[in-house]
Amino acid sequence: MNAPILVVDDEPDMCWAMESILKSQGYEVVTVLSGEEACYQLANRTFGFVFMDAKLPDMDGLDVVRRARAIAPDQVRAVLVSGYHYHDDPVIRQAIDEGVICGFLAKPFTHSDLLKALPKRDTPDSR
Repeated sequence: MNAPILVVDDEPDMCWAMESILKSQGYEVVTVLSGEEACYQLANRTFGFVFMDAKLPDMDGLDVVRRARAIAPDQVRAVLVSGYHYHDDPVIRQAIDEGVICGFLAKPFTHSDLLKALPKRDTPDSR
């Protein structure tokens, strides 16, 4: 069994949609609506992967990932999700180059876009 996936987004409908897609593929999912909640979860639980909204009301998504990586550098693999940035945005490129995030997912996205953002080794076993 893989470690759960953490979905962080301040929009409850976005959390619900991402959770529904991921659960339909056999993943365990935890959703939170703020950076502080995400920091708490990341400090107290191991996650296999994180989908992190770039803009949260209380914190910047990249700052949340940086804080989590400071606590557990080898355990936090995150994709930044944003409707504000684009894939070739210098902020996104720099975060990927520095290893802060391992990918980027632009909103709006399709079901397959979300699933393609997951590393292959996190794919549930086929039955």
